[in-house]
Amino acid sequence: MKKWLSVSMTLVFLISILAACSGNTNTNGNTATNAAAGENSGKKNESDAKPVELNLSIWGDENRKKLYEDLMAKYTETHPNVKVDVMLIPFNDYQQKLSIMSASKSGPDLVWLSERMVPQFLDSGQLLDISSLEADAEYDLKDIYPTTMDLFRKDSKLYGVSFTSGPKVLFFNKDMFKAKGLKTPLELAKEGKWTYEEFVKSAKTLTDSSKGVYGVHLFGANNSWKSWTDGLVDTFWAHGADVFNEDGSKFVLNSPEGEQALKLYYDLLFTDKSHVDPGNQLTFESGNIGMYRNNFSFSNNARKITNFDWDIAPMPKGPAADAPSAVGIAGYAIMKDTAHPEETLELLKYLTGKQGSTDLAKSFAPIRKSILESDVFLNIDPKPSVEAIKAAYIGPLNSGVRPQPLHQNWQQIDVKVQTLMDLMYTKTETPKQVLERMEKEVSPLLK
Repeated sequence: MKKWLSVSMTLVFLISILAACSGNTNTNGNTATNAAAGENSGKKNESDAKPVELNLSIWGDENRKKLYEDLMAKYTETHPNVKVDVMLIPFNDYQQKLSIMSASKSGPDLVWLSERMVPQFLDSGQLLDISSLEADAEYDLKDIYPTTMDLFRKDSKLYGVSFTSGPKVLFFNKDMFKAKGLKTPLELAKEGKWTYEEFVKSAKTLTDSSKGVYGVHLFGANNSWKSWTDGLVDTFWAHGADVFNEDGSKFVLNSPEGEQALKLYYDLLFTDKSHVDPGNQLTFESGNIGMYRNNFSFSNNARKITNFDWDIAPMPKGPAADAPSAVGIAGYAIMKDTAHPEETLELLKYLTGKQGSTDLAKSFAPIRKSILESDVFLNIDPKPSVEAIKAAYIGPLNSGVRPQPLHQNWQQIDVKVQTLMDLMYTKTETPKQVLERMEKEVSPLLK
């Protein structure tokens, strides 16, 4: 009897030890699936939870940072144990700085990633698996346009969620067009006459170099002259040109179509002098730019304009009339080394969920089907007009869009091409010569 009791007590003791060990098990390689599972077993009282400080990295300007800081302050009201610090990093430095921080294990918890950044961080295994969202009925991942989610998937797993995607639009100064007696881009688009020929004519007519007034600025997005694809990819595609072949193994921009497109841009700069000078930081808000290509989210800035009237229009049609509209995709991803996967996933769910998408609808056109074409979004503000949103944003989304050029070695390719573009900006070489150099110097980077 004593022997049986001794054995029994030993078994109880061992079971207790094993239970305690399994309860404390935690590995750095786990997915957010396990982190989220705790929510389904009954949420903890937020006020009793341990304080958590998260870092969210974004790009943009101080206005955007303030927008997110205010939003995160409201988030803390409903999640009192969570404080979110917003890190603003210039777009041109973003990928490199994020890479450095990640390598030193000092990166943010939740990050913005553009479509061109995703391959690097996904292929290097730096992102957390958040496939648990697929089965979250309340979150409703299927409400997000599937085409915007593909780049965040690898080996049937999900590593990010897009929050904005759509064609660049052309903001135009209605007062400038009226003063010159010109039809606006939106009016010409309605008539089916908004072509690159009309675009060039309008830009030239609107220009008054003696007053520092320009007809067009194609590089409005992030006001970045170093983002050559951001400014020119629509023009390339509209003329039947492309940067890479289908599998990304060959640089194909050095073609008659590519030369025609780049020559058009060159002539805007140096022949008609209707395009803002390279490096000039002049913005649409100044009232001295007739047409300004930018993301739809720039509407949030434009709504503060009080000294002139404005609206938006689609980019013009080119020789390749059925060319797709270029779309940038930006999404949220969780860095794998985060110390707070559960809280970070909860923040991601809010920002990309129906409530967060609605809260940010004035700044980013939502890509949730239930919100994008709803009256709530279309009438959220008098500007842009409903007619313009349908023509410039929703129309291209429904008729055909395509992500901007992607390549795993994009950073090196981007730097190389921009360096060669500078030869054109200084008029050291012609568009044709620059394209020939690009083909010669970019091709080795594709292998």
